[in-house]
Amino acid sequence: MSRYKTNNKRTGAQKVLIFFIAFFLVILAGLATVILREFFTAGTEDEPSPDLITQPETPELPDLPEERPEPTPDPDANLDGINPLTGAPMDLRYDRNRPLAIVLNNLPEALPLNGVSEADIIYEYPVEGGLTRMLALFQDVFYVEKIGSIRSARHYTVQLANAYDAILVSAGRSPQAQAEVRALGIPFLNEVEGPHREIFFRDRNRIPGRRVENLHSVITTGERIFQCLPEYDFRIIHESNYVPSLRFVEDGTPQRGSDANEIRMRFSSAKSTTFLYDSDKRVYNVRQSNTDFIDANDNSRVVITNILFLKTSVTGLQDDDAGRLDIVTTGSGTGYFANGGKYIRINWSRSDKSSQFTYTHEDGSRLELGIGKTYICILPTNIDPTFE
Repeated sequence: MSRYKTNNKRTGAQKVLIFFIAFFLVILAGLATVILREFFTAGTEDEPSPDLITQPETPELPDLPEERPEPTPDPDANLDGINPLTGAPMDLRYDRNRPLAIVLNNLPEALPLNGVSEADIIYEYPVEGGLTRMLALFQDVFYVEKIGSIRSARHYTVQLANAYDAILVSAGRSPQAQAEVRALGIPFLNEVEGPHREIFFRDRNRIPGRRVENLHSVITTGERIFQCLPEYDFRIIHESNYVPSLRFVEDGTPQRGSDANEIRMRFSSAKSTTFLYDSDKRVYNVRQSNTDFIDANDNSRVVITNILFLKTSVTGLQDDDAGRLDIVTTGSGTGYFANGGKYIRINWSRSDKSSQFTYTHEDGSRLELGIGKTYICILPTNIDPTFE
């Protein structure tokens, strides 16, 4: 009994000490939680940056310009007043702009993307791991609310952008892409490094708490780009002798074409894209991995007038431990063109990395696209889409 009473006295004397120990443990646990949260939500790309997440969520910018008027193209104009990427009428002041070529992530975790329904041309091309990425070209981005999520560039991405005399936008780059940027002298807006990071911000809605999700959070807006571009030290207008190579007609449905009401493009076991033709609206609805391809800005479907499939050499990049690919974007090759629920075989060519793409029928005559947006799939020579 005496020992029991003595222990009670000692326990009472220790209560204060235990309370303070517990209090400090709670404080330390809270600090550790904050530190771990910051660590696991700090994203990286191909080339990590120690301050990748330190930029403000919504960087301050000067007052935006007054709202631009709706396009009022001159009906008698030839090339002037025509969007060179779609053939559709556009404001005379912007049809000579160098387009923006923005690298987009299309992993399931990153969907839905922002701004993709307003892109004039979308490339989908393979990257490592059986996955694909996109290059979205915009002739005029001013009215596009958000654009993203933005991911890193590969060297063949740089070459594709250069085919349009475009300004490349990405969040990171492979070492080969950086070398290609320097070799070609292409303007490059890179979120991970460089002097142009103010056009980017992080969409915190895309960062629910896991580190990997932060790779899907890089966003820009048309207004930010439009505001900042004139301040940068590179040309934002095509040279006076630049003549776009794409040709457009009101109805681009190929004569004597075969049925293409449903087109399935299986890039790998991990990635497929489907195009479903809407005969009433004369457009293709795009699906990514059996899910409607939706623009997160307004929940609209991505719809396309023209689809091009370009077959070329796709091989593993030599001496690259990351498993990156080498995709040939010059020379010549074969492919397919679909429009209006029909498809035909075509040929493509490009003389060098600074040249535009040329598309021809099998008899050598120039291919004419339908006025509207275009989706271009880059695929290996041993893979074909399925047409029904």
